[in-house]
Amino acid sequence: MTAEEMRERADEDLRREVAALQKEIWNLRFRRGSEKAGDPSKLRAMRRQVARMMTVLRERRLGIVRKTAKA
Repeated sequence: MTAEEMRERADEDLRREVAALQKEIWNLRFRRGSEKAGDPSKLRAMRRQVARMMTVLRERRLGIVRKTAKA
């Protein structure tokens, strides 16, 4: 999901998605410590996706309006 797509979603949806991804990241880290984890790049991609969502939420809180490609 791109940042533009995230900006189109509601705050509550983004917060729910962040919580779900953080839980999944925790599970992947836990499994990595106890057994052989699958794809290590998946963890990195999930962390970056959480960061993008948190950035969009922060922009909204501060009242920052980004120009989109559609506009």
